[in-house]
Amino acid sequence: MANLTAKYMGLNLKNPVIIGASNLVKDQDHVRRMEDSGASAIVYKTLFEEQIELERLQLSEELNQYNERHAEMISLFPDIQHAGPTEHLMNLRKVVESVNIPVIASLNCTLKRPGWNMRN
Repeated sequence: MANLTAKYMGLNLKNPVIIGASNLVKDQDHVRRMEDSGASAIVYKTLFEEQIELERLQLSEELNQYNERHAEMISLFPDIQHAGPTEHLMNLRKVVESVNIPVIASLNCTLKRPGWNMRN
């Protein structure tokens, strides 16, 4: 059998078959089946800067929508602990833990915000 090993972005892969970013990679069962079918790496669905900004704005608007109406309604919307980029990273972690092949995270952004720490 031919040697199909490949090197991609410093990763040594058993073959050049890499699953591209799509909604299919969000499901752990699909990802396991891709690995079982011979995929050597997976690119996880891209997180776009626009998504982060839009979700932050929408969440802020929803949480503050009733602030000026009634004092009793202050707790109408609960604090959301896992939304936006945090949810994306939690799902990425689940996919990484469900397979034994490299999972490549994809981030598309242009601006550096004060306080952003890419290590978290």
